[in-house]
This record gives sequence, structure tokens and C-alpha cells, in this order.
Amino acid sequence: MNRFSGIFANVILLAALFSGCRPEKSIPLEVPENWTEDGPRWWRLDTDTSGVFRNLETLSAMGIAVSPTSDPMFGPGRTNRDLIGRTSRDLPRRRLVAHVKNSLIPLFRNRPQVVDSLFERFVVPEMASARLEGDVRPVIMTFKREGYRIISRHFREPYTLTRLGIDIPLRIPDSLREQSIVGHVFMQVYISEDGDPVAIEKLEGVHPVLDRIAMRATTKMRWQPAYLLKGGSSRPLPSWARFKVNFSTAK
Repeated sequence: MNRFSGIFANVILLAALFSGCRPEKSIPLEVPENWTEDGPRWWRLDTDTSGVFRNLETLSAMGIAVSPTSDPMFGPGRTNRDLIGRTSRDLPRRRLVAHVKNSLIPLFRNRPQVVDSLFERFVVPEMASARLEGDVRPVIMTFKREGYRIISRHFREPYTLTRLGIDIPLRIPDSLREQSIVGHVFMQVYISEDGDPVAIEKLEGVHPVLDRIAMRATTKMRWQPAYLLKGGSSRPLPSWARFKVNFSTAK
């Protein structure tokens, strides 16, 4: 795969040239050393890629089992009494659990199965006494906040130690800036337990050249890895993160 990296980069450069968007020679676009690529996915050569490029869009895509969340009981004026005779007694609470889980999708994306295990163990029992009468949207928001607080006692999300555009320079080629070609590149990155990005996936791009600049910049990022806190000790975990690379104000 690595021998095709230079060919792909040249194709991108030629495409930019013929579209009138020739990038500056001082801005490298090739895959960094010890990395390889396949379309919108880049990964470090020493990375086992099985399972690192995951669909983290929805809970079901992550493999998290939830009850369907579209239920008329969550409309204004609906009560548990409305469900008597047509469904099981615990269905409303399972719907509530599903709604709260969906409200925490950004947290689940970091490490789906770990977060779900913590949610089921520590958050769901707290929901046993929830009142499910009337408009339950405030209840969902309450348990969203409470769920995040409870899970954060046991799991710490990864966060960036380097800032794109500040610690890691970002430049828009003059040819693109003159045409007002700016925007956001949305990325998903798999972070090792050492805090290094080892697999990167472009979820949404803005321009072939800017996309590659964003990918290269992401390979240079460093993170505080995710941590699982247990029994007074902590251990780092590989995890995922999503973010956007902003070219609207890059110099």
C-alpha cells in the first residue's frame, strides 16, 4: 500500500493544478514517513488496523444495544398510565435509558463498550426512581448531566495537548485563499494509550489539498490518552476522538 502513497499525492497535486488551485511548493502533501493511506484513511505502519476504523455515528453502529427512542409516551401529556395494556411495565424506563444514552453519544464515541458498561452499572440504577409523567425532556437532560458526571468518576476522555493552527501550523495555499476556498475538515482519530494518533479517517472534507494538509497536521498531534479509573488507580486506554480542522482563519 505504501508504494501507492506518492502516486496518490501526485494525482491530488495534478487535480489541484488543472482546477487552477496549485498548492505552494513549501506546503507538503505527501503521507509522512512511517504512515500509509487508503483514500480518506491514513494509519501508522506499525498499527494493527483491525477495528480502528469504526462507524461511530450512532449507538447501533457502535454495537450498543438500545430500545427504539421514538415513543409517543415522550410527547407532552403522556403518562405511564397511557401504556397500560399495550406494553410491558419496564418499557418506559428502557425508553428513557435509550434517550439518555443517545444524548451522550459524543462520550460513547471515545470508547463505546467501556462507556456503555459504566453507564449500565452506575447510571441506570440512578434512573430507577425517575418520574416519567408528562414532558420527560427535563428528566432526560437531568440524567444526561448526571450520567456524564457519574461516568467521569470512572472514565476520562482524551484531550489534545497540541493545538492545530498554534502548536501545529496550518496554512492555506495562496491559490486557494484567493478563491476563498476555506472551511472545516471533519476528522476521526484513533489514539494510542501513549497519546499518539495512529489511525486517522477524514469524515468530511472541503478541498483535496486542504484535506491532505489537515491529515498531515493531525499526524503531528499529541493527546492526553483516555483513562479508566478503578480502585484508586488509573490506566490509559486506546480511544477515539472526533474534531474539525478549521481553515477559515488559518494563515
